Amino acid sequence: MQPQKRVSEFSILCYGSLYLPVSMALLPVNLYVLPFYAELGIPLYAMSILIFCARISDAITDPLMGVITDRTNTRWGRRKPWIVIGTPLLMLSLYKLFLPPDAPTMWYFGTWMVLLYVAYTIIALPYYAWGAEMSDDYEQRTHISGRREQFHFAGNVSFNLLPLLAALAIYLDNSSGDIAQMAANFSNEFQQVMATRAGNIDVILNWLANFVMFAIPATVVLALVFAPEPKQEEVAGERTTFIASLKIIRRNGPYLRIIFTYVVTTFGIALVAAGSYFFVKHVVKAGELYPLYILVYYTASVIGVSPWMAVSRKHGKHKTFIACVVWYSICACMLPFVPEGNFGLFLFVMTLKGFSVAAMPTLAASMAADTVDIDFARTGEHRAGLYFAIWGFLRKGAYALGGAAALAAFAFVGFDPTADVAMALTPEGNSASSLFWLTMLYTVIPAAIHCAALPVMWRYPLTEARHRRLKQRIATKTERLGLSA
Repeated sequence: MQPQKRVSEFSILCYGSLYLPVSMALLPVNLYVLPFYAELGIPLYAMSILIFCARISDAITDPLMGVITDRTNTRWGRRKPWIVIGTPLLMLSLYKLFLPPDAPTMWYFGTWMVLLYVAYTIIALPYYAWGAEMSDDYEQRTHISGRREQFHFAGNVSFNLLPLLAALAIYLDNSSGDIAQMAANFSNEFQQVMATRAGNIDVILNWLANFVMFAIPATVVLALVFAPEPKQEEVAGERTTFIASLKIIRRNGPYLRIIFTYVVTTFGIALVAAGSYFFVKHVVKAGELYPLYILVYYTASVIGVSPWMAVSRKHGKHKTFIACVVWYSICACMLPFVPEGNFGLFLFVMTLKGFSVAAMPTLAASMAADTVDIDFARTGEHRAGLYFAIWGFLRKGAYALGGAAALAAFAFVGFDPTADVAMALTPEGNSASSLFWLTMLYTVIPAAIHCAALPVMWRYPLTEARHRRLKQRIATKTERLGLSA
């Protein structure tokens, strides 16, 4: 049996670092951009329709991109050239979305959303396929996925740290210099700075634009130069057509199980992300502290990956995934019982909840990479690009659909994002009913959606033992044909 491909920790870190700014292409859209454009006057229903329509383009671009990257053959590899091509478009679309004109139109919002999604497709699909091919070791694949997700959530920590550091600088610049007085007044004055200067969404997006304009090219260069893209040899013969490839993928039972589960949980997370700012501002009544909440939440997500990976090594990937979903759902169902205005308790519960958030996509991506080996064992062709094109299309579609469904649901229950928080429960503000349903759409409903996927994963068949036997079959086949898998 041929030795399994393993890569150095340095190469894995270089590969994962690219996801730090690339992750900013979608997450801030739900966390900041959607509320920002809503407050600029674009109706929630209109935004939900535009997002849904923008995602229709993925039905064409994702499979097309998957096939193209699988069939690309250059001296620099199959995946890396497309990341170089997509980077300028990603930077431009982020810049335009984060720094809109004073009165953006629905067409402006829709155009740059579509271009953002196209750029993300060009980069993310070859990037995920590249990660799946870096190593064929069962556990190291989880490690690679884990590092990638840690950088993903570290990116969110970084850009949410910016407004807090800015507020601290403003506070210190305006302080009297009396240490005792500064300590006594810090909480109220710092919160006031956040509310009036550093915590406003337009200011945050301005800082984010500057941050990603530097971080994207820097990490792209780091990944492309120092992370290897192994050459994938295939069994000689006529290449399978696109339709035939889809039929082969359809017969890959473990892949269908994991992708269904991941799509369902992604939809639930999108509901939460779309309502996150609204919930903190209108229910917890701490909108000016939203960057602090995001910072703590995603820090917990980064920290939580390593312990969950340790659990995975002992109990298996799919069992650990189930445990993450249960943990997440229990914490979510605790939130409605947090007293109104108790930001400290809310932050504590969200820290516990965030502890499992990054581990779920880490485990899912690692299991998806394992299922690609089933295809190669059957056909002798490497189709990681197409597998992760389908993965990316359904994942992004679920995220966009979840965000659009959330916005439409908020509008349906009568929630007004422009209402004065101080006027809540009055005719001029949001009603008790609208705030109740906002809470349910942020907590209990997403938890129920997550748990609905558990029966599909309960008897997941591709365990480590079965994967080991699969790799033995692949090694025997490639040695017999004189290839290097």
